[in-house]
Amino acid sequence: MKKFVYIAIILIISSFTMVFANSGPVYWQGYPSSDIMTVDKDSPIKVKSEDLIFDFSDGNNDLHSVQANVTAQYEMTNPTDKTQSVQMAFPYIERLYNINYDNIKITANGKELPYEVYAGNVVNSYGNSFEEDKEKNYDFDKIVNTISNDIYDAKSFSVYGIGKLYSIEIKPTTEKGIDFTVDFTYDQDETKILTKNFNGFSLNGGKARITSGCFDTQIAEIYVLGEDINMDINGYVIGASNEETDLFTYEITEKEVDVRTYLFDSMKSYSFIDFEHISDIQLFNLYASALDKYFINNMGFCTVDDILAESGSVRVITLVYNVEFLPSQDQQVSVSYNTNGTMDKRNTSSPQYIFDYILNPAKNWNSFNNLNIKIITPQEAPYVIDSSIELNKEEGNIYTASLEKLPEDDLSFTLYSKEKVTLYDKIEGRINRSFGYFAPIVIGVIILFTIIISNIIVWKIKKSNHL
Repeated sequence: MKKFVYIAIILIISSFTMVFANSGPVYWQGYPSSDIMTVDKDSPIKVKSEDLIFDFSDGNNDLHSVQANVTAQYEMTNPTDKTQSVQMAFPYIERLYNINYDNIKITANGKELPYEVYAGNVVNSYGNSFEEDKEKNYDFDKIVNTISNDIYDAKSFSVYGIGKLYSIEIKPTTEKGIDFTVDFTYDQDETKILTKNFNGFSLNGGKARITSGCFDTQIAEIYVLGEDINMDINGYVIGASNEETDLFTYEITEKEVDVRTYLFDSMKSYSFIDFEHISDIQLFNLYASALDKYFINNMGFCTVDDILAESGSVRVITLVYNVEFLPSQDQQVSVSYNTNGTMDKRNTSSPQYIFDYILNPAKNWNSFNNLNIKIITPQEAPYVIDSSIELNKEEGNIYTASLEKLPEDDLSFTLYSKEKVTLYDKIEGRINRSFGYFAPIVIGVIILFTIIISNIIVWKIKKSNHL
């Protein structure tokens, strides 16, 4: 019997290696896609048809989900005898720094159109890998309200204000480095503080301390809006907050800088943000609103890193463009882009990939007819096992649907590696949901325990027969 147990243990250990090599989160949130919308709800333009294609054949997937190239092609017509300049909007959920503009193409009659980018509200229900999507729809009135070039009206500071910028060049004279500190007092109602390249902040009463661990020459900044501050600068042995050291030098320069210039200079020092496709007004509004929020909620104190984090928030990004229609003219308007679905392995052995496409913006057009859907599924999940709209299975992993009118519900479909979810899939999925990254250990222990018990039973039967 021992021989069987040893073999079982070896098999389990080897299976752990294979399973952990493929382990990962059991849930990864994707974002819904959307039809384009007209900004002017009274537009006379009619949609004669929409061809909606989800094409997974490229296989350009991200780490946790499959990726589709989505193309929505509209046949539109201007039924009037007047030229119509129509402002259209395409809502797109993504992190600002994560948008791949090369994958977004908007055309009218085959001619690529320029578009403006508007950063909208944060979508709070996204980003938690273990929390289901609670916000699959868009508030289109809010989206339209974000399509504005008005300057943000801050509550805690003047967006036209001028502050004093202190630049401090710190040079440790020890290879061990130092903890550099700046102490000051301030009244948060009268003074607002924005720092850069400091990594610690504490406040006791009105007494504040900001700190920076320094191992080499660096420049830290303190930007003061409102009443000025008096700074007490000291150095401490790394990790010893009560042991002062003079093994450093520093030099302070100061100058007056307006809020807008300082925010732009600070943000544009980070090369991973694409500033080319979004206007300066939109960027300023985004960062000024973040600064306002932190000043209000964090005792008049903020760091540049806090503001930078706004670029990483999942939000509604709205692409706005204009299409010119001559009298009685038809135009073919097309939007194409890449999107990732939600990966869900909580209830199945292999992932389900869920894609949502919001159709209700189409209701804002004067009329909408003939929706044609085509889904070309990926090799790793070739089957549509669930769909809000009845689909026809064609050859070559293609699913289609043709509707004369818009459906009552938005489009949602689920891809899977098999034609249906089996009982074994559900059991393994339940283990994945309960134990997450530790699921392989649990499954291995169950298998090991089952093998050991089975061999004990066999051994006892053989022993009983022998007697």
